Amino acid sequence: MAIYHCNVSVGSRSSGRSSTAACAYREGKKITDQRTGLTHDYSRKMDVMESLTLLPKNAPKSFNDSAILWNAVEAAEKRKDAQLFREVEVSLPREQSHAQNKQLILDYCNSQFVSQGMCATVAFHESKSENPHAHIMLSMREVNEEGFGKKCRQWNDRALLESWRENWAKEVNQHLEGNHIDARVDHRSLLAQGIEREATVHLGPVAHEMEKRGMPSERGDINRSIVMKERERQADPVQHIGAPEGMRQARAKFEEHKHKEKLKAQEIGTRKMMERQYSLLKAIVDKEQAEKQAKLAEQQTKEVQQEKTDAPKEQEELQLEKYKGLSL
Repeated sequence: MAIYHCNVSVGSRSSGRSSTAACAYREGKKITDQRTGLTHDYSRKMDVMESLTLLPKNAPKSFNDSAILWNAVEAAEKRKDAQLFREVEVSLPREQSHAQNKQLILDYCNSQFVSQGMCATVAFHESKSENPHAHIMLSMREVNEEGFGKKCRQWNDRALLESWRENWAKEVNQHLEGNHIDARVDHRSLLAQGIEREATVHLGPVAHEMEKRGMPSERGDINRSIVMKERERQADPVQHIGAPEGMRQARAKFEEHKHKEKLKAQEIGTRKMMERQYSLLKAIVDKEQAEKQAKLAEQQTKEVQQEKTDAPKEQEELQLEKYKGLSL
């Protein structure tokens, strides 16, 4: 069945992101960042089906090359905490062919982003777990024939983000209907839709990779528990709680899981800090010991040299005393 997923995020230097690296990974390409000199090579990435770049009419034609486009983005941003790109990640209906999903993405991007002046690089991915999805990287500055200009702050509006999410659901449903497919998606929460079912939690890339390899994850266990409870609820709805309480419990479990992950990250951070401090102290102690040993060796050398200097004098004095004895 078609699944609704539309996540919007921002990539910034303050979080260690690079638009050239992100583009290379999304497209499965090899791109050299002209600002840093680093080469990002993901040409062996296997799950990229196709990628393309969409430009507004007034953008330089050279920006059709995504490497040139995102190097221009990097060059335009001077701050060390600069926001580099916006990314929209969407799930694609499994009921549609790749060609149909490609047209869906083209219609959505052109109507929501390119028509507003954004440059967009799109990468279509198909994972082993049959999870077709697309990554849409968007520029954040106005563009003309000369290149990038000022940042467009209006694109950060919360209401605009919500409209992108809503319009993605509308675009998907229009294409499903046009292709005579009964499935539909909804951007609203289950509670808003009046559906008595607990919402599953988003796996995220780490848990998704674990599950794909057959390794259970905490988030995967939460989702399996929710699915099991839903089956039990459907089998005997009278004995089970309703949607609001179920969603509250699911959220509470997820928050507890996030808290545990935070504590684990803090513990790892503390351990690494202690290891660094230990290494620093050890280096200081080793240096002091080395200096002491060097001084001791120097003192011993001086003593040996002094002994060599004093030996002839002592021998001479002994011979002189012997001579005096013979004279007497």
